[in-house]
Amino acid sequence: MQTIHCIRLNEMLQRFTWKLCLIVTLCAACPFARDSHGANIVGKAETSRTFRDQAIREIPFNGLTPEAQQRIAAVVTKPSMFRRMPVSVINCEPKLHQFLLRNPEVVINIWQLMGITKVTADRTGAYTLNAADGAGTTSSVELVYGTNDTHLFFCEGEYDGPLFKKPVQGRCVLLLKTGHRQLDDGDYSITNRMDVFLQLDHRGMDAITKTLHPLLGKSADINFTETMKFVERISSSAQNNGPGMERLASRLDKVQPPIRDTFSKHAMRIYTTQRTSTLK
Repeated sequence: MQTIHCIRLNEMLQRFTWKLCLIVTLCAACPFARDSHGANIVGKAETSRTFRDQAIREIPFNGLTPEAQQRIAAVVTKPSMFRRMPVSVINCEPKLHQFLLRNPEVVINIWQLMGITKVTADRTGAYTLNAADGAGTTSSVELVYGTNDTHLFFCEGEYDGPLFKKPVQGRCVLLLKTGHRQLDDGDYSITNRMDVFLQLDHRGMDAITKTLHPLLGKSADINFTETMKFVERISSSAQNNGPGMERLASRLDKVQPPIRDTFSKHAMRIYTTQRTSTLK
C-alpha cells in the first residue's frame, strides 16, 4: 500500500510541479515528450547553489517595477527547488520564435486541434494568461520582462485533487535566455536556456519535492527540449508551406483574433522570404 501511495504521489508531483513551472513555455504540456531522440541538447542540467546564484544575478531587477521585484525576489531567494535545464538548440526564424514564446496559447491550440492535449490556455491580458491541465492543476502566468534575449515569467498555481485534503499552492519564476546565430544557408540557430525557481506552500512538500527532483527534473528537461523541437517544426512548416500554415491559423478558435492574425502573417512572411531566397 505504501508503494502504491508513493507511485501516486510521484505522478501527482510530476503533474503539478512541472505543469505549474513550465506551462508558460509549454514544456509539461508537450504531448510528444517521450524521449529525447533527435533533440539537440548542449550540456547538462544544473541544480547547485553556484548556478542558482548566477541565475539570480542575471534576473533584470532594474527593469522591473517595485511590485514585480518583490514577487520575483520572494521566490528566487527561498525556492523549494532550483533547476537550470540543459540548453536546447533549434533552427527557427527569430521573430516567430519570440512570438510563440510570448503567446504559448497558439501552440496549445494547435495541439488541441490535433487532439493530443487537454491543456487549456486563455489570454487574460497583453502579458497574462490562465492555464489548466484538465487534471486539477490551474495557474496564472505573467510575462514581467521581455527582450530579444531575455524573458522573465512569474507563475502562480494550485493543485486541487484527491491526494491532498486541501489545495496545494505554489509559485515559480522562469528565466529564459535566448541566443541567435545566422547560419551560412540563411537559417537561424537559436539557443534556449531556462532557469526554474519553484516555491511550494505545503507542509512537508519541500522535502518530498527535493527527494524526487532527479526524476522530475529529467522529465522536465525532455519536455522542454521536445517542445522547442515542436516550435522548430512550426518554423520549418512556415518555410515550406506558408499557405497551409495560414489555413491552420484560421482554425485556431481558442486564440484571440489579433494574435491569430499575427501568427498567420509571420507564417506567410517566412514563406515568402524563403521562396524569394530560393529563386535567387
